[in-house]
Amino acid sequence: MEERLKRLRKAMDHGSFNQMPFTEEKKQMIKRGIEYSKGNDHDILLHILQLLVDEKTGHELLKNLRSRGINQYEERHGFLYTALHKMEQDKMLDSFWKLEEKNYKLSSRGRKVLQRLEEGKSVKNLSFNALLEGE
Repeated sequence: MEERLKRLRKAMDHGSFNQMPFTEEKKQMIKRGIEYSKGNDHDILLHILQLLVDEKTGHELLKNLRSRGINQYEERHGFLYTALHKMEQDKMLDSFWKLEEKNYKLSSRGRKVLQRLEEGKSVKNLSFNALLEGE
């Protein structure tokens, strides 16, 4: 992640943002946001897997996440759908179309991952960042 931030900073320094001040306060605010996001990845994935024991549409999943107090991705639905797609590719979810809506449900592999997470065991590279970056 640090390398990606360095590349972003370099692009900003040489692009249209070169006239924009990047104060220490802004740097700290961004770092706190990144750390907050990292700490919650595990919890969010656990909630998603728990919710998808029963089939749900992406919209139903978002509503259920909101009811559990997870709303930082409410304005970034694409982020969740990208993660769902990657979880499908990794055979953790099964999906199917029903009445013009895509539904998701845990696969047998997804159930095993959920069981490991609920038992407190780590699952290698299981985070939103890992899912989105294809790790």
